[in-house]
Amino acid sequence: MNKTEVNADKNAAEQKPRRVLIVDDHPLVREGLVRIIRSAGGLDVSGEAGSIPEAMQAIAAQKPDMVLLDLSLPQGSGLELLKDLQIQHPDLPVLVLSMHDEKFYAERALRAGARGYIMKQEPSASVVEAIRTVLRGGLYVSPSISAGILEKFAGGSRDPEKQTGVERLSNRELQVFECIGHGRSTQEIASQLKLSIKTIQAHREHIKEKIGVRSSTDLAHHAIRWVEAASGQAHPKNPQPFCAATAR
Repeated sequence: MNKTEVNADKNAAEQKPRRVLIVDDHPLVREGLVRIIRSAGGLDVSGEAGSIPEAMQAIAAQKPDMVLLDLSLPQGSGLELLKDLQIQHPDLPVLVLSMHDEKFYAERALRAGARGYIMKQEPSASVVEAIRTVLRGGLYVSPSISAGILEKFAGGSRDPEKQTGVERLSNRELQVFECIGHGRSTQEIASQLKLSIKTIQAHREHIKEKIGVRSSTDLAHHAIRWVEAASGQAHPKNPQPFCAATAR
C-alpha cells in the first residue's frame, strides 16, 4: 500500500458519521428508521424524540447534523416545529418524512423551512438518498412535486388570487378541513385543537368561502371526498394524527 492509499484510509477513518435525530411519535417507526440509517454507511442516529418538547431538548443536547421529522406529533404539529427551528436553529437542515400526501403538504413544509419532503411509503433506499441529499445542502422532493413547484413559480400561481380550493387554505384551515372530513364536530375540533368553538366556526366560514360552498352539508361532503382522495381509502373511519395536532 502506497502513501496515498494510507492517507486516504486514514482520512476515511477520521470522518465521523453524519448524525440524524429522528422525530416521530411511533416507536416502531423510529426503530425501523434507526436500522435503515445505521446500515446505510456514513450515517448514524444521534437520538430519538416522540414530541416537540423532546425534540427541542434532544437538539440542544445532541447537536445533530440534521433532523428527520414526521408532521404528526402530539403537543403540536411538525409544521409548528419547523417554524420554531427556523428561528432557534436556522442552520439545522430538516427532512420531513410523513404519511401525508406530498401534493398537499410538501410545499407547505418547504415554506416552513424544511429542506426536503418524502413520504413514508417510499422504499428505504429513497429515504437514505433523501437524507444524503439534504446533508449535502441540497433540496429533496419527488420529481412530480419538483415539477409542480417549478410550474407554480413560473406561472405565478402562488398568488392567492390564482389559487383555488384547498390550495388557498391556511395551515390551520387545512387542519380543520381535514378534521371535518374525518367526521369531527365543531366542538370536537375545538377541544382537540384547544381553540374556542367560535374560532372553529370562523374557520369553517372561511373554508366555505375559499372552496366555494355555501352550506355546512356541502362543506362536509367536500371534506370527506378530499380526505378519501388524500388517504387513498374509500371510507376512512379513524382520524389521522395530524387532525388532532396543532398548527398555525
